[in-house]
Amino acid sequence: MSVAAGTERVWRILTSFDEMDAHLSGLTESKVLKKDGNYLLVEQRAKVGISLLSFSFRVVMDVVEDRPFLYFSQRQGSFVTFRGHWRVDPTSEGKGTRISYYLETSPARSLGARHFENLMIKQNLEQLAAWIDNGGI
Repeated sequence: MSVAAGTERVWRILTSFDEMDAHLSGLTESKVLKKDGNYLLVEQRAKVGISLLSFSFRVVMDVVEDRPFLYFSQRQGSFVTFRGHWRVDPTSEGKGTRISYYLETSPARSLGARHFENLMIKQNLEQLAAWIDNGGI
């Protein structure tokens, strides 16, 4: 996705884990457990679905800032596999930022969970773009 904001603001928002649950409705909790230089240990919890058919997810992940990449990998949590990265680059026109997101995930639950997980990811990406473009951090 591309946003109008500059790369520094995008980077600050992508790494503001302690604030994410206030801006992304799929997250019920997001917090940094440990920070050491460009390494963070982050815990996030999410709930997706509708009243009788909802799923909760939890992930504790290692996050490494290595610009232009932000790498993440589950240490423990609700998934068999949960890892990927963000890439933040200026647009070719130099008037915004291109954000790439790669995720490799395998839920430990049913195929129904996979459907809701995909909806949560799409929703969070849309809300993240709005947060960035509407003057986030």
